[in-house]
Amino acid sequence: MDRAAEDAGAWRFFVPALAAATLAAKLALAAAFPGFQSGDDLEIVESAARAALRFPYVPWDIRSPLHPLLVAAPFLRLGGLLGFHGPRALTWLAALPTALFSTAGIVLVDRLARTLGASAAAARAAAFLFALHWLPFAYATMPFPRPISTTLLLAAFLLVARDDAGGLPAFSAGVAAAAAMTVRWSEGVLIVPLLAFAAARTRRASRVLAVLGGFAVGLLLFAGLFDATTRGGWFASLRAFIRYTRHPSEWGALDRRRPWFWYASNLLGWAGPLLVLLAAAGARDRRARAPLLVAASTVVLLSFSPLKQPRYVQAAVPFLAIAAGFGWERLRRRQAGLATAARAAAVPLGLERTWHLLSHKSMAAAAAAAALAASPDPPRVVVLEQAWAYGDALAFPAGTEIRDLAPAHPLSADSVRAASNGADAIALYAADSSPELEAALAERFRPCASVHASRSPDVVVFLSRERDCAALAAALRISGSRPGS
Repeated sequence: MDRAAEDAGAWRFFVPALAAATLAAKLALAAAFPGFQSGDDLEIVESAARAALRFPYVPWDIRSPLHPLLVAAPFLRLGGLLGFHGPRALTWLAALPTALFSTAGIVLVDRLARTLGASAAAARAAAFLFALHWLPFAYATMPFPRPISTTLLLAAFLLVARDDAGGLPAFSAGVAAAAAMTVRWSEGVLIVPLLAFAAARTRRASRVLAVLGGFAVGLLLFAGLFDATTRGGWFASLRAFIRYTRHPSEWGALDRRRPWFWYASNLLGWAGPLLVLLAAAGARDRRARAPLLVAASTVVLLSFSPLKQPRYVQAAVPFLAIAAGFGWERLRRRQAGLATAARAAAVPLGLERTWHLLSHKSMAAAAAAAALAASPDPPRVVVLEQAWAYGDALAFPAGTEIRDLAPAHPLSADSVRAASNGADAIALYAADSSPELEAALAERFRPCASVHASRSPDVVVFLSRERDCAALAAALRISGSRPGS
């Protein structure tokens, strides 16, 4: 079947329909799974709310304000004009541009695969495998930045993928790569495979220099001038990030140092067996070698950082998917039924991993915070174990004093008692509480509610004895919430 025939009929609507369906699913999941996944997502919401709604928040200086101010804040500003000010609504609005960018990435994967010589069917398979992969799919339901930077990088590679790519597309590719780096600094390492890809595709030194020039100009604008305007100093965020990476003692709870080979040894974990097997099957196709090399170089370059998490390597996934598309095409020629089954398997595999990730978000903590804030007499001083899980200041009325407790298993009764001096409410993970802790608090506090939501950590809420537990229980409206004694 030639490309014209494959593009004819209903198949030409496949990628747009795939993009629309997955976008709708992402937005539905963003609404169905409130709460936060790591605190990095909350940071985007609070920074955007500061710009859009004058929310009193001081952003972390190592993060560029480009994403929250230029990408997320307009959606929050529009939501504010329409009357949406609650933490759940603002978090959903902040996730909306991430979902849109990641959906655009599906179209770019299809286009890039075709530009690299894939048939229409193989390109559709690559787009499908990327769209349903748990990393771009799940993280696009939250206000995380990497789905955005990944789409910008895909645009950069597409701009130089044509053999006859001119100087302006090459320059634009560099600008897009600089924007991706500014959204998340670590993505800057992909300028290396981008330059190599441009050299291999165009075979012109002038095109490589144009990419490099665009990258330099983009950094000057996005990381330099934008910081000078918003942070009061050229490259202020980047300089703060570099200082931060040089001082591991400051990493605190973010210190997740892992050996250099961790991404490689956990390949099946973050990439998934289906993508790995199909990409391996496509390795014999010379057209698959370029995306495979880009994916491998991305993982290798990111492995130099001691801080590693699966979501950090999202930029490698679309290139693995393109290589897997070539592998799927080879499989289809030999075993059409098996190829169909392999592509269909992407749906349950992607949805299961997505549900697993989203069901562990801090939904119980967010529900507890919402109940406390909605009570007739909201607490003036509240003690929270891992305050970001509750939405921090975003979840409470202005002026509420929030005292953050670092998580520990079990929590020290002395530390909780010291933090609770003068507090009206305490919210802790149920797994970190203990009879000894409850006994230490019993003179001034009583456990009023236990909050459960899916697989998120259960939360127990203590109120001062002057407060009414019944009012808190009435404010809780999530499945599994239980009034305490």
